[in-house]
Amino acid sequence: MFPRSRVLILCGDFTEDYELVFPYHALKMLGHEVCTTSPGKVDGQYITTCIHDINEKYQAVTEWEGHRFRVDVGLEEVSAEDYDVLILPGGRACETLRNSYLVKELTTSFVENDKVIGTICRGLQILLATGKMAGRDVTGHPVCEAEAALAGAHWKKRSVEEVVVVGRVVMGTEFPGMYAWMREVVKVMDES
Repeated sequence: MFPRSRVLILCGDFTEDYELVFPYHALKMLGHEVCTTSPGKVDGQYITTCIHDINEKYQAVTEWEGHRFRVDVGLEEVSAEDYDVLILPGGRACETLRNSYLVKELTTSFVENDKVIGTICRGLQILLATGKMAGRDVTGHPVCEAEAALAGAHWKKRSVEEVVVVGRVVMGTEFPGMYAWMREVVKVMDES
């Protein structure tokens, strides 16, 4: 079995439910230590997720309030040095998380130290906000395409079952393809 990793999942109110819950439980099942964190929350407080659905008759995903999910440690108490892997789930939370100085500082540290990062859907917005993705291939939810161009990244349109891997950064598109994304995240973790 591969070595156990310390995994940090960044979340906030209206993080996409599946994109938080699936990696949280899958990585724990595989024996990794998994912690959730959120800015402005303290240990034991909760965020509220959102549930997205894709319906071809609408131009955007539909959204409902999801489950409450416990935050293990407040972001103000987190040091990137203590973790091997950063997971950036999507959802509307990324719209606000990407503007947090602490979020950008944490994510930048993972990029600069060549640690494993798994991002899916709008989680890419947080990665792009670091300013460290210029010249690199990226993918995520299609709403991120314009931001990728503004960040100087190279947008790669992918199906939900395809991922983009750049070094130790694994990027997936949307929740229906989480199994393919998580498979690649675990593969990169195992190789690191």
